[in-house]
Amino acid sequence: MRESKRGLTLVELVIAMMVCVILLAVAIPAFQTMLQRSQLDAAVRQVMSDVREAQSRATLTSWQYRLIGFDIDSGDTHKNQYRVIGRSSSAVAWPIETVATFSSATQMAGNWVDVNRMFSDVKLDTADATTRFWVSYDSRGVAFEINSFPLNLSHKSGQKQCLGVTAAGSIRMVSIGTAGCP
Repeated sequence: MRESKRGLTLVELVIAMMVCVILLAVAIPAFQTMLQRSQLDAAVRQVMSDVREAQSRATLTSWQYRLIGFDIDSGDTHKNQYRVIGRSSSAVAWPIETVATFSSATQMAGNWVDVNRMFSDVKLDTADATTRFWVSYDSRGVAFEINSFPLNLSHKSGQKQCLGVTAAGSIRMVSIGTAGCP
């Protein structure tokens, strides 16, 4: 008698390939949504961290610090970007918002955080009609000027998160989802 060779038939291979295609068709959109969500979450963590850094610098150095930025609709060359600026006291003017990065005995202007470059599909959008946003901290770390917060961060997929600053100056998430800021 002849020995039969072990292996898969063509029908079995086609069925196995069809099962794999169906699994991929379900998994790929879920994976893309997960990647989009993680990109938005990373952008939110970055902004929150930088606001907290400005507040922390204010208490550590006894200077006043401001996180200031321009939303995606701004006509400024720094649209969808923000930075931290500082001054030694209220008797000293804030540095010009768009000045190059520098540090002196009475003022400083940090590097721009380019949301376009770091998180290409994430956009900053003010909750009102203005295109600039900022939060300023005094030497005790208390917010004394807040403009255009809550701040929307949105992904091109439609996912949004909203950041607000409390009266005491801490930053927090106001809402999550697709509706945006209240």
